[in-house]
Amino acid sequence: MFIKRCWLLCCFIVFLLPVSAQEFITLNWQELSSAQTLPVVTRELPLGNDFRSFTYQVEIEFPEYQKLSRSEVVALEMRLDSLCQLPNENVAFREGLPASPQINSFTKISAHHGFLSISFVPVVFREGSYQRLNSFKLSVKSYPKKDGIGEGTATRGSETTLTRASLKDCTTSLLASGRWTKIGVRNTGVFKITNAELKKMGFSRPEKVRVFGYGGYLLSQRFNEHPAADLPEVPLLRLSDGVLFYGRGTVSWKLSSDNTYFVRERNFYSDEGYYFLTDREDIPEMEVEVLSSLKEPSANRLTTFNSYALHEKEVYSWASTGRQLYEDYDYATGNTKNYTLSLPGIVPEDSVWLTTVFAARSIGASTYYSVAVNGKARGNATLASISSDNQYYTRATSASISTSWLGTESENTVVTVTHIRPSGTSGRLDYIALNYIRSLTLNAPYLTFRSLASINKETTFVLSGATASTVVWDVTDPANICRMEGSFAGDTYTFTIPAGKLREFVAITPEASGFDTVETVGNIANQNLHSLGATDMIIISPDRKDLMTQAERLAQAHREKDGLSVLVLAAPQIYNEFSSGTPDGTAYRRLMKMLYDRFPNKAESPKYLLFFGDCSYDNRMLTSSWKNYRPENFLLSYQSETSLEETSSYVTDDYFGFLDDGEGENLSDAMLDIGIGRFPVRTAAEAKATVDKTIAYMENKHAGPWKHTVCYVGDDGDGRLHMSQSEILASYTERNYPSFLVERIYADAFRRESSATGETYPDATKRLLQLFDKGMLVVNYTGHGSTSAWAEENLLNMGDITKMTSPRLPLWITATCDFTRFDDIQTSAGEQAFLNAKGGAIALLTTSRVVYAAQNSILNQAFLRHIFSRPEGKRLRLGDVMRLSKCDASLATDKNKLNFSLIGDPALTLAYPDYQIQVDEFAGVNVAEETNTYPQVKAGSKITVKGRILTPEGALAEDFTGTVHPTVLDSKEEVTTLDNRGEGAYTYTERSKTLFSGSDSVRQGRFEFTFPVPLDINYSDEEGLLSLYALDAVHSNEAGGAFDRFLVGGTDDDVSLADTLGPKITIYLNAPDFSSGGQTNTTPLFVAELEDADGINTVGNGIGHDLSLSIDGSAVSTYNLNDYYTPVAGDYTRGTVHFSVPELTEGKHILSFRAWDLLNNSSTKTLEFEVVRGLRPGLFSVTCTQSPARESTTFILSHNRPGSTLSVRMSVYDFAGREMWTHMEKGISEGQTYYVEWDLCSNGGQRLAPGVYLYRASIVSDGSRESTKSQKIIILSQ
Repeated sequence: MFIKRCWLLCCFIVFLLPVSAQEFITLNWQELSSAQTLPVVTRELPLGNDFRSFTYQVEIEFPEYQKLSRSEVVALEMRLDSLCQLPNENVAFREGLPASPQINSFTKISAHHGFLSISFVPVVFREGSYQRLNSFKLSVKSYPKKDGIGEGTATRGSETTLTRASLKDCTTSLLASGRWTKIGVRNTGVFKITNAELKKMGFSRPEKVRVFGYGGYLLSQRFNEHPAADLPEVPLLRLSDGVLFYGRGTVSWKLSSDNTYFVRERNFYSDEGYYFLTDREDIPEMEVEVLSSLKEPSANRLTTFNSYALHEKEVYSWASTGRQLYEDYDYATGNTKNYTLSLPGIVPEDSVWLTTVFAARSIGASTYYSVAVNGKARGNATLASISSDNQYYTRATSASISTSWLGTESENTVVTVTHIRPSGTSGRLDYIALNYIRSLTLNAPYLTFRSLASINKETTFVLSGATASTVVWDVTDPANICRMEGSFAGDTYTFTIPAGKLREFVAITPEASGFDTVETVGNIANQNLHSLGATDMIIISPDRKDLMTQAERLAQAHREKDGLSVLVLAAPQIYNEFSSGTPDGTAYRRLMKMLYDRFPNKAESPKYLLFFGDCSYDNRMLTSSWKNYRPENFLLSYQSETSLEETSSYVTDDYFGFLDDGEGENLSDAMLDIGIGRFPVRTAAEAKATVDKTIAYMENKHAGPWKHTVCYVGDDGDGRLHMSQSEILASYTERNYPSFLVERIYADAFRRESSATGETYPDATKRLLQLFDKGMLVVNYTGHGSTSAWAEENLLNMGDITKMTSPRLPLWITATCDFTRFDDIQTSAGEQAFLNAKGGAIALLTTSRVVYAAQNSILNQAFLRHIFSRPEGKRLRLGDVMRLSKCDASLATDKNKLNFSLIGDPALTLAYPDYQIQVDEFAGVNVAEETNTYPQVKAGSKITVKGRILTPEGALAEDFTGTVHPTVLDSKEEVTTLDNRGEGAYTYTERSKTLFSGSDSVRQGRFEFTFPVPLDINYSDEEGLLSLYALDAVHSNEAGGAFDRFLVGGTDDDVSLADTLGPKITIYLNAPDFSSGGQTNTTPLFVAELEDADGINTVGNGIGHDLSLSIDGSAVSTYNLNDYYTPVAGDYTRGTVHFSVPELTEGKHILSFRAWDLLNNSSTKTLEFEVVRGLRPGLFSVTCTQSPARESTTFILSHNRPGSTLSVRMSVYDFAGREMWTHMEKGISEGQTYYVEWDLCSNGGQRLAPGVYLYRASIVSDGSRESTKSQKIIILSQ
C-alpha cells in the first residue's frame, strides 16, 4: 500500500499579541529556532459595529531591534533560500528582507463581527545586518471613508454588493399553500404541456394552471447574482390544447473573458432543472411586461446570431475529486475518434470557434493531441508528462485547443480527435464546444438567439421564417421574462433594442408541433422555510425517514440539554424554495444566508449547520463507481474546479458557511460565519450509532479520569519535522493546561521492525491502542497518512479502528493527508472512526485531501488555542473551534484550510471539566497561597494531600460529592529518539514516570488522600506534577486542576525493606467461578484482583516492574496492563485489572500474570484455559427495573461475556403466545450486565394494554449458539 507523502511548503510560527492597539508589545523569541521559514507576527483587533464606514492605518512606532547571532543568520538565510525555490511568483521577500517590517492588514467579517487582521515578518535587514524586532508600539488609526459608504462596503476577498433578491425580507413562500406539482426539464427550450397531461397530473381546470420557478442553471456563488427570493412566475402562451413556457435546463452559456465567444457552464449538482405548477387563484395575476421596440430601425441590422453546439459525455473521474467528468472512451484502446456535431443554420464562410479539452496520464513522457474538423487540421496541444515523483498526486494533465476559422456550408460537422502517445497511455475527452454564426431563421417550433454584435449597440433583429402568430420573449432574466414587441411583414419579425448588455431571446411559433416535453415528478407537500424564525442550528438530511428520525433525535437532545433551537430539514425542501427545486449546493447556503441576514444580532443569528448524510464527489452519480446509487439518498458536496491534481483539488463544507455579501468566489479569503459539521452516514444503523454516541457524550455517561489525557502522535517521516510539530502542541498544552496528562507517541522513540510487508512500529501501535481503550480527551496526529492509515509504518490503520470498542471517545485531530475522504465511495479510516458504533471517535477535525505540512501545523496550533479557550467563561462548541481557527489571522488566505472538515456535531462541546481543583495542603505544608516552600516527595514516603473543589466562579462547591482521581508524575527528563531512519535523532523532555494513580472520595467539595511513593523515582530534586480530576456522583459536574510546587528526590528515612513478598493475586477469565483448564471464548475478559500492604506498582518506572500479562510466553502476546488497573477508592493497597484479551486461536493456552509492589517485590500467577470458537455464552439471569411498569422499563441481562460483542434479542409475548414487541441489537458491556430499554409499546408503536406478559432474552457471541432466559412483567395503565 502506498501512502501519500504530504508536500512541504513554508511554515510560519505565529506570535499572538495579547494586547490592545496603542500599547507597547514585547515579542517572545524563544521559539524562533523551531520555525521552518520566516516567523510571522499576527494580530486581530475587534472593530466597532460601524467598521464598514472606516479605513484603518496600521503603523509600527518606537521599534527596538537586536542583531541576530551568527547561527540565527545562517538559519535565516537558509529559510530565505527555500522561499526563493518556491514556484509562486508572488512569494514575499524573494529579493531579500526590507529595512522595516512590511505590514499587511485588512478587515474581515465573521459572524457579523468585524476584525482588523494584521500580520508582518519581524525580521529586517538594516544598517548592514539582519535584525529582529524585539519591542514596539502598534498604532492603529481609523479614518472615515471619503465615499461615505457604510453598510456593505468591501472586506478581504469580497466587494461592495447588494443582494438583488432580498431573502431576509421574503417571509412567505408561494409553496406554503395550495396544490403544487413539480416537473423537470432536461434542456433549455420551449416546453409544451397538454391539457390531457395537466388533467393526468390532477388539474381539473388546465386553463387555471400557472408555472413558477427558474430552472436548473448553476446558481452563482455570488449572492448579488441570484434569482428572485422566492419562485418567480413564468409567463405562458395558452393554447387551446395546452400551454407553452420557456424553461432552463442545466447547461448555460456565458461570455468568455474577452467577450468574443460563449463558454459552457454545467450544473455539476443536477442533470435536470425543475419548475412548479399550481392552480392557485389567490396569487395575483402575473402581468407580463411588454418591451416596446424602438421606433426607428438601427443601422446595426442583424440577420444572424451567435449559436453554439456541445459534445460532452460525463462518466469518468480521473481522481475521484472535483467537478469535471470525462467521457467513457479511453484513447488507450485507440488513438483516434470522430465526433459529429450538428450546426443547424450555419452561415457559410463566417467565423467558427472551436474549443476542446482533453486529458491524459503519461508518466515520464509528454504526449499531444490534435483536432481536425471535416478532415482539415485545426490545431494541436501538448499534454505535459507526469514526473514519477508526482504520479500519486497528479492523476492526469489536461490541455485545451481553441481556434477559429471561416465556416463551411456543412451543418453536420465531424470533429476528429487524435491522441499521439505511447501504446497504452490513457487519454479522455472532456468536451468539444463550437461557437458559430447562425442564420436568424425560425424554422423550428422555437428559436433561442442572442448576438455579441448587439452589446452596447442599438440593434435591430430581423427574424425570418416568422408567422403572424410568432411571439418573441426576452428571457435574459428568468425572474422577469418579458414579451418583446415587434413588427411583422411577410415572413419577417423585426424589433429594435437600445444599446446595453447582452440579451437573450426566444422566438416561438405557437401553432407548431414538436415542442420539448416535461417530466412529471409529482405533487409536493406545502412548505414555508421562508417563514423561519431565529434558529441556532439547522440539520439537513436526505428526505429519508430512517435518517430524519435520527437527526430529529439529535435535535431534541440539543433542545433539552443545551437549550438550543434546532430545526431538521429535508434537502428537497431547501431545493424547492432556494434553487427552484433543482439540487444545487448553493441552496443550502441561500437558506443560511436568509437566516443570517434576518437575525444579525448574536443571540438570534444562526450558529451551526449539520449535514446529516453522506455525499459524493460525483453529485449526479454518473460514474461507474456511483451509478448504482440514487442521488436523492445523499446530500450534495461542494467540489473545486480542479479535478486532476490531488494537491490543488478539494471538497469543502466551508462554502456553505460564507454568508456575508460578496463572499463565495475566492474561498481561501472568505471568513466562516457559522460552525459546520457532517455526519457521513448512509444507513439507518450508521445514523443511529452516531447519534447514540453523540447523545451519550452529551449526557456524560462514560465520564472518568480518561478525560484528562491528551495524546500527541508524531510521524518520523521527513526527518524530525512532524515530531517537532507535535512537540510544539504538546509543550503548549503542558505550559498552559498543566492539569492535562500529556501522552507523547513519537514514532522514532519506539523500535522499528522490518518484514516482507514493510516497516512497522508495533510497540508504538500497541501503546496507542491501549490509550484508545483507556480513553482520551483528544488525540492529535501529525504526519503522513492516507485514507486507510497513519504513517507509512501503519501506526494506526483501518483494521485497528474497526476493532475499537471503548465508549470513552476522544476528539481526533488529524493533520495528515486524505484520512477522512468523506466524499469517496469507499469508507475512509477517519469516517470509520466516527461511524464505529462501539468506539473510535466522538468527532474529528480532519482532512479530506492532500494537505501541506507547514500550513497543517499553523491550523493545528489554532485548533489547540481555541479548543481549550473559554470566551465569556464558556467552552467553545466544536463548530466554533473550527470556525475561529480557520478565521485566524495566520490563515487569512490559506487554501490548505479548505481541506479540513469537522466530522461530527458542530454544536457539541468538548467534555472537559468546568470546575476547578485547588490543593490546600501537600505533605503537611499549607500550599493554598504561593510560597517559596516546596515540599519534598521522597522514595518510600507517604504523602497526604488535602484540597477542595471550586465552582467556575471560584467558590467552594459544597454540593460536590463524588470521587477525585489524582495522578502524580515525576520530574521531567530528556528523551532522545532512536534515529531509526538514520536522519537524526530528536530530543524532547517529558514526564515519563507516573509515581501514583488512584482515587478517593470528595465530600461537600473537600477531599483528602494519601499516596505512597515508589522506590523507582528520578531522584532529581526537580518539580513533579500532581494532576487532579474529580467527578460528582451523578456525573453532572467535573473538576480539574494541577499542583507542581513540590520536588521529587531523596529517600524517606523511615522506609523499610524488610518486606520481600509480592502482591497477593487472584486471576480468572470472564467470571469469578472460572477455574484453571476451563473453556472460554476467543476474546475473554482477563481479571486480576491485587492486594499488597505497601501498594501496587502500576507505574513501571523500574525495568520490568509493570503489571504484565503473557500468553503462551509470546512477546507478541505480552501486554502491559498498568493502564488497566483500578485501585479501590481510598485504598492504595488493593485494586483490580480488567483487560479484554485480543482474539485468540482455538485450542489450549496458558497465561502468566506478574505484579509488583512499591518495594519492587513481585508475584506471578498462571492459568491454563482452552479457547473454543462459538462457545455458548452464559446467561445467568434476566430481570427488569420496573415491574409493575407504568411508563417504561429496562431489562438487565447478567452474562459471562464482558468485553465481548453480544447479539441481543429481547421479545415480549402475551399469554396467548403472540409476539407483541421484539428488539435486536449488538453491543458490548464492560461488565457482566447488559441493558435494554423498552417504552412498553408494541412493534407498531401502540402502548400495550395493562396485563401480565412474558419477556424473553437471548444472547449470541462470536457466532455461538444462543442462550435464553424468560421472566414475567406486569404492565399497568398510564
